[in-house]
Amino acid sequence: MNKILCPVDFSATSLNALEFAVAIAKRFNSSLTLVNVFTERDFNKIVGDEAVGKSFKELLAMANSKMSTLAQSVNVELSTDALGRCDARVELGELTDQLLNIIEEGRFDFVVMGTTGISKTNGIFFGSNTEEVIEKVKLPLLCVPESATYHGFNKLVYASDFAEEDKVAIQEVISFATMFDARINVLHINQGDANVQYDQFVSELNSFIQYSKIGFVNKEFKDDVGMGINEYMQEQDSDLLVVFKQHRSFVQSIFHKSLTKVLAYSSYKPLLILKLEAH
Repeated sequence: MNKILCPVDFSATSLNALEFAVAIAKRFNSSLTLVNVFTERDFNKIVGDEAVGKSFKELLAMANSKMSTLAQSVNVELSTDALGRCDARVELGELTDQLLNIIEEGRFDFVVMGTTGISKTNGIFFGSNTEEVIEKVKLPLLCVPESATYHGFNKLVYASDFAEEDKVAIQEVISFATMFDARINVLHINQGDANVQYDQFVSELNSFIQYSKIGFVNKEFKDDVGMGINEYMQEQDSDLLVVFKQHRSFVQSIFHKSLTKVLAYSSYKPLLILKLEAH
C-alpha cells in the first residue's frame, strides 16, 4: 500500500475519512495525496463565508491555501522525518472524472473516502458521489462513515454469497488482513440455502487457503441480508466489512441490493470494497 488517495471537502465526513487515511499511511509508511474536487457552483463548500465578494480566482487561491495547510498538518502528524509524504491538490470538475484522472496520473493503489447519508434518488446509503466512485474507480476503496472511529483493523468480516469470484476475492482479503495481522470471518447470511452448498464452498476454500486466522460462518437470518450482516458485526465487535464488487453494477446487484443497506443500519463501521477488475 504505497500511494493512498483521499478526497477532502472539509465536511466532518471527509475529515473523519482523512483520519483513517493518515492512520493507514503511518502504519505502512505510505504517501498520501489529498484532493478537493469541486464545481464552481459548490465552491463555497471549501471556503465558506469567506467566499462573499471574492472573485473566482481569489477563491481558488484560498482553496489551495486551505488544502496546503491541511497537508502540512498531516505531514506533522505522520512524522517530522517524513516531510513531503502528504501533498494536496485542488481540481475543478466532477468528482469521479477527476479522481479517475488523478489515479491514472499518479498510479495510486488505495482510496479512502467518506460516506454520507441516504441518497434521495434511490434510497441507497452511500450518497450519489460515493455510488459513482464505487462504480467507476477500479481500486480498493475504503468507505468511512462520519461516526466511525479508527482502532486498527483486527477483526474483518468478508460477506460472501458463494460466488465463484469469492475464491479469488478471499485471497485479496487475506492479503489485506495479513498487513494488519487481522482475523477474518467469512460470513454467509443463510435465508434458507441448502447447507450442502455451504459445506462444499468451505471445503473448496480450505483446500487452498493458507491463512490460519480465518473462519467461516453460516448465519441464519430470515429478514434483510444487510440487517443480518450488521447484527453479526455487532455481535463480534468487528472492525471492517469487506465486500467484492462484481463486474455487474454493484449498487444494483450485490446480494440483490440488500448489502448496500448495511451501512444504513450501521453508521459506525467502515466498508472495504475490493475491485478485482484492476488485477
